[in-house]
Amino acid sequence: MAKNELKVGTALSMLTIIMSSLIQIVYTPLYMRYLGPADYGINSLVQSIMGYISILNLGLGNTMLRYTVRYRASGKLEEEKSLNGMFLSIFSILMVLAIGIGSYIFFNIETFFGERFTAIELEKTKMVFIILSLNVVLSFPLTIFSTNISSKEKFIYQRGVKLLAMVLNPIIGALLMINGFGLISVTLSTLFFAIISYLFDIVYAIKLGMRIKFSKFDYSILKEIFTYSFFIFLNVLIDQIYWGTDRVIIGKYIGVAGVAIYSVGAIFNTLYTGFAAAIAGVLFPRINRLIVEGKHNEIDELFLKVGRLQYILLGLISSGFVLFGKDFITLWVGKEYIEAYRIALWIMIPLTVPLIQSIGVSIMQAKNMHQFRSVVYLVIALLNLGMSIFLVKKYGLIGCAIATGISFILGQIIIMNIYYKVVVELDIVNFWKNILKMSVPIFIAMIFGTLLNRYLKEVNYLKFIVKIVVYTILYCLLLWKMGLNEYEKSQIPISKILKKIKK
Repeated sequence: MAKNELKVGTALSMLTIIMSSLIQIVYTPLYMRYLGPADYGINSLVQSIMGYISILNLGLGNTMLRYTVRYRASGKLEEEKSLNGMFLSIFSILMVLAIGIGSYIFFNIETFFGERFTAIELEKTKMVFIILSLNVVLSFPLTIFSTNISSKEKFIYQRGVKLLAMVLNPIIGALLMINGFGLISVTLSTLFFAIISYLFDIVYAIKLGMRIKFSKFDYSILKEIFTYSFFIFLNVLIDQIYWGTDRVIIGKYIGVAGVAIYSVGAIFNTLYTGFAAAIAGVLFPRINRLIVEGKHNEIDELFLKVGRLQYILLGLISSGFVLFGKDFITLWVGKEYIEAYRIALWIMIPLTVPLIQSIGVSIMQAKNMHQFRSVVYLVIALLNLGMSIFLVKKYGLIGCAIATGISFILGQIIIMNIYYKVVVELDIVNFWKNILKMSVPIFIAMIFGTLLNRYLKEVNYLKFIVKIVVYTILYCLLLWKMGLNEYEKSQIPISKILKKIKK
């Protein structure tokens, strides 16, 4: 039963990633058409602010999961009940803190954004803020129920409910927009689905036997709990500074229209990151075993193998976007969002390196060397924040993207590659020799892609599809001939078919 839970849960997780990508592609132009760029910008801006309030959970959800599993495995059922009560108390305190901070932000929205927002935009921003804040503050205490379900490995239920809500929410949102309802109604529908999900979690957790006791708290483990949570919190904070702050800065210095354009560019990088994670995820569990067994040569091989496999797909996506991204944005949301192309490129290209080296993070965690990465990323994230404020005043929207790109190059490429080489002792020189060799056929394919753009200049769906199909075929053929090794060729189904034909 547990194996079936894991298999079906994993399949539902993959389906969720795919559906999330499709929904963003379909839902965004609908949002733009029926609500307009201003409302889209307001929603994106408030979502970014909510990200800052959400990090007040301090990574305690993962910490609770860890201790719940430990207590249950030791048969400490009464202690588990007290643990639930202690975490509910902690999360309730954090909820009150979140309400206080949220109230402060709410009453200062006009002060912070008043220069660039119209009166109507400010009112909508406040309403959306109240609705989404309610969702966030409710999530604090109610986290304990979903965490308890996770600890019992009920993957089918959790992934299934998440997938169902993720599909139904935009469907209802689209119906509301098409029938003339505005931004507030669409945001309320998001809150409605969140509350329904919370209620399901409460009922299901209680049905599974979850009990809460507000007595006999083991205060001695509090220090251990917050110490364990600190680096989780730090990583969440860094991610928020990287991915959430730009919209707030743009909202203050440019306005909601700028937030809308920047958000369109950011969507591509969200999808880009998702594809990379999907490839690497299946091989992560092997790393800890190799570390324990002392097979360091195999660790280098795995680092290179996963990096090459990721680069095969990411090379196609990034090079294809460089060539045909403008066409896609024009057809998708319109010419007025064409600046999103440069924004996406400034982030996407530098982001490619940490993505094809993402297995290195797991290697560092297995070797207990990941603290350095967290500190470096925090410093670079703060540098990114300072540069974004300076550059957005000077260059506008693209300034934030340039700041993010430069911070990636400094921290996640230069510093981390030196650290991988010197401290983690990975064969980085060999890694880059392989990546550069694979880049040759990609570069040749891009030359052909440039010729396609020259001869198929008109932007329409037919010519766009033709260019994508022809370029993908050229890319695959050149990479097969000049870039792939025997192992990679053996993993592609067509190689097995060719072998059968030869026989």
